[in-house]
Amino acid sequence: MRITIIDNRKELNAFVIFSNGGQFLQSFEWGEFQQSLGNKVWRLAAEQEGEIVAAATVISRPLPLSRSYLYCPYGPIFHPDLSAEQKEKAIKLFLSEGRDITISTRDRLEVFFRLEPRLSAEELGNFFFNLGLKQATAVQPRDTVIVDLQPSLDEILRQMHHKTRYNIRLAERKGVTVRQGSSAEDLEIFWQLLQLTTRRNNFHSHPKFYYEKMWNFFTHSEIDNQSTLTIELFIAEYQGQPLAAGLFSFFGDRVMYLHGASSDQHRNLMAPYLLHWHLIKLGKQYGYRFYDLNGIVSDKRKLNKGEKESHWQGITRFKKGFGGKEVNYVGAWDWVYDQTWYFLYNNWKKVRSFFIYR
Repeated sequence: MRITIIDNRKELNAFVIFSNGGQFLQSFEWGEFQQSLGNKVWRLAAEQEGEIVAAATVISRPLPLSRSYLYCPYGPIFHPDLSAEQKEKAIKLFLSEGRDITISTRDRLEVFFRLEPRLSAEELGNFFFNLGLKQATAVQPRDTVIVDLQPSLDEILRQMHHKTRYNIRLAERKGVTVRQGSSAEDLEIFWQLLQLTTRRNNFHSHPKFYYEKMWNFFTHSEIDNQSTLTIELFIAEYQGQPLAAGLFSFFGDRVMYLHGASSDQHRNLMAPYLLHWHLIKLGKQYGYRFYDLNGIVSDKRKLNKGEKESHWQGITRFKKGFGGKEVNYVGAWDWVYDQTWYFLYNNWKKVRSFFIYR
């Protein structure tokens, strides 16, 4: 097994879709988006007998004082036939040789390498612990709910909680409608709703330019093209008044809910329920296999500092109401290159969290 660089969009996306279904954070396009934000990106492959058996899109994230860390979002990903021992071997190569590859083009000293594979603890066992990686606060959601779109729409509805079905029908009956966003004005609607949502639930969003950049970079209106990442905006309205909005990714075998927001007005009309039902139907119409609600808090883990229990319980209850299967991943793990700077980084994060969430 050896590490190489992938520079072919079609080859990388085909492997990601075949091996992982629809993990868009490992797509070629997401790497391009990160580069547009000013981040350095490397697309690495582990090859065995000339075939790709694992891949990792690695992003350099800046830290103060000319430091950085390497980050592999929801990766590495592995060929489905790879054994646990082969996965461990591939991870070791990414951690060692992968860093060597970045040296020739980096301009900052790396403090650590963060992996966040979309694997369960059962799939990796105690490998990360035994190798000496340190468990870190997850960047991407560790727990999610995924709805299978293969059954009929009637069956998908039957699998939902009865209150979710009721709220979908109520929204339809009251005249709530859903449309696809298509202009800068629509993105402004999303941003204004997001500001309301962050204030109401006391959490922090990305800055406005991030959503604008994402909107301009990925909006192609080709949601039926499953081999290319597309991110689209959908808005639920009542008599022309926006009540809920969300950004959704379309890639591989799934539609994924990325960022959502809702109004303080007409909450009794249950617009967010109809918004998700619309995306479920749309995903099924275009042949996607799964609808990923992307982020709950499982009963299996404790909340991170700053996460409001009541807020996350409400989100979790809402998403579980759509009847999908709960899936839990192993979370984020750090391979530390510089212990002193790693210690300083973690303490800086604690201080920052104290001032943000106090």
